[in-house]
Parts: sequence; structure tokens; C-alpha cells
Amino acid sequence: MTEPISLVAVAALTGAAVRSGLDVRGALDHVGRACGGDAQALCAVAAALGVGVSWEAAWDVTPSRFEALARALAPAWHRGASPVDSLAALNEALLDTASAAGESAAAELGVRIALPLALCLMPAFVLTGIVPLLVALAGSVMGGATGPVP
Repeated sequence: MTEPISLVAVAALTGAAVRSGLDVRGALDHVGRACGGDAQALCAVAAALGVGVSWEAAWDVTPSRFEALARALAPAWHRGASPVDSLAALNEALLDTASAAGESAAAELGVRIALPLALCLMPAFVLTGIVPLLVALAGSVMGGATGPVP
């Protein structure tokens, strides 16, 4: 099974479709067809809107992850406002969230890898640094104790 297309991509494609001259319903239909997977639910939203179903009821068939897209497009549907700015704001918010999640995961990875890395490097440090020092020190102590007296 393929992973669903990200909401960032769906919002960007919807914005591009609207900027190219499609209305909201046409943009949802085309983006749903292009993205496939669970984004095909956008085609059902477009079809429902085309037969007069209310905005909220039309979005009931979509997965919950598309709620932000529905909120961004609602003013365009209800008042005829351009959705380009709201879609750009949605994309920016989604990218900021994804960036923060990535930074958090990277920081967590650094903490999680410290102990295994230390456990892997510690034996090498002991064998190449500490053991030769102890052997040399033991050799000089033992050699001095058993050696001839001048």
C-alpha cells in the first residue's frame, strides 16, 4: 500500500489549480484525481458540491487530515474570496509544523544514539589507549622491582 500524499502537496496543488483559473470545485476534482489514494475523496467533495450539498456535509466523506484544507477553502466557497492566500498560509503553517517536528526528531535521535555509540567506542578506547598504558606502567614497575641493584 502506498503512503498517502502529504497535505502540503495537496494544498499546493489546489492553490496551483486555482491560480490557473479553476474554481474551488474544479480544483478539488482535478487534485483528487491527480493525487489518488485517500485524496480521491476530494473528487467526492467536488461532486457533492456540484449537486448542491452544503459545504460542511460535502466534507464529511473525507479523512480528518483534510479538515485544514476545508477550513482554508471555506471563505472562497461561501463568499467568493480568492483562496490563494489562505492556501499559501496553510502551506506555510504545515511546513513550519513539519520543520519543527523534524528538528525535534533530530534532537531526539542525538540523545538516543549517544549511549549505543559510547558502548561501541568504549571497548576500542580501552583496548587501544588504556591497556597499552597499563602494560607499559606494569612493565616499568615490575622491571624496576626485579631488576639488578646497582
